[in-house]
Amino acid sequence: MIHRRAVLPLVFALSCGGALLAGCSSGDEGGGGFSGGGGGALSCPVPVGPMAFAVSGRANSPEPGLPQAVQDATVSVLTRAVDQDVRPRITLINLDGRPTSAGSDTYSSDAGNGIAAEDDRNQFLSGFGEALTGVRAQAPEADVLSALDLAGRSAGTGGQGNRPGTVVLVDSGLSTVAPVDFRQRGLLDAPPAETVEALRANNALPGLQGVTVVLAGLGDVAEPQAALSPAQRSSLVGLWTAIAEAGGASCIAVVDEPRGGDAPSDVPSVSLVDVPPPPTITPGRTTALPDDNSVGFRPDTAEFRDRNAARGVLLPFAQFLQESPTRRLALTGTSARAGTPQGQVDLSTRRADAVKALLVELGAPADRISTRGVGSQFPGYVDDVGPDGRQLPGPASANRTVIVEPTG
Repeated sequence: MIHRRAVLPLVFALSCGGALLAGCSSGDEGGGGFSGGGGGALSCPVPVGPMAFAVSGRANSPEPGLPQAVQDATVSVLTRAVDQDVRPRITLINLDGRPTSAGSDTYSSDAGNGIAAEDDRNQFLSGFGEALTGVRAQAPEADVLSALDLAGRSAGTGGQGNRPGTVVLVDSGLSTVAPVDFRQRGLLDAPPAETVEALRANNALPGLQGVTVVLAGLGDVAEPQAALSPAQRSSLVGLWTAIAEAGGASCIAVVDEPRGGDAPSDVPSVSLVDVPPPPTITPGRTTALPDDNSVGFRPDTAEFRDRNAARGVLLPFAQFLQESPTRRLALTGTSARAGTPQGQVDLSTRRADAVKALLVELGAPADRISTRGVGSQFPGYVDDVGPDGRQLPGPASANRTVIVEPTG
């Protein structure tokens, strides 16, 4: 008889009470939500080393679970660990308003053949999968940034023979705790570089030095949270990717496999994030073009973030002018309160001029379009400077616009 032993998750117990043993699994093949193959490869190589999974069983985000590609990568790490005689530590982080470690254990197997080793691995995964799908929030709100930092510390090289680790984040990404609080107006549309710089200035970047980071489920929400548009999801992915990169991640993989389903019940509340609708394009009415991926500008420039997207937004205004020789458009650029007042006026003027140039390119008559810049001196300005004198990325983004006013 072949003797074999697998170290099972002794402190992953979330849904069974006490130690999470093999008898606590669901009985499905692979156990605890793990199934075989078909997920496709991640865009980053996942090293044989510690792994930390920051997952959320919280309001407004689908119930916890791992995309197939992440399951496959986890199976691969445990399989290669046995071949390389490595004992990776697996940690589970409960992502809520005050993230904590929900349990961890070290995987190893002394099986004498491949079949026995596979049994040991599946038994471990059964317990881990059961624990992961049973994660439930304990504290109100959602602090994604702190969860990333805690996972980075858990998957760091300490105690693992200096081997690099992997952090897996599975959440909608709509954090509601400062300093990344998407309830703050404009933050969802703010350029990632500005938010990263604000975090760096406050020493608030997560510690992810040298680890591989896998981001899954970003932008996938559950009712009653309003759904994000494709452009808004792209902004969210861009922000968390930039934060992970600034935190020192060696490689970042984004899993596009969508997550669906309801949020867990009987969990603490999470504030709803106001998701701005796409700009309502009514050429005959005054319209404020937002600082977003559809018609916004790159930081400190008059260069569109996405020129093709901006063409689509501005085409109806060009057609509006073409339909009548008496119609005119007045373009007013506004800005955040950064730099000198004259610099603000200059930048906002150049952005209004850029909108005019694109309208002319789309067939609008140049002589019926006027432009001006007013900087941060305009009705509706939102205070975008914090108590410490640093700029607030969300309100700053809300103040950057070009107002299109039809006349005639």
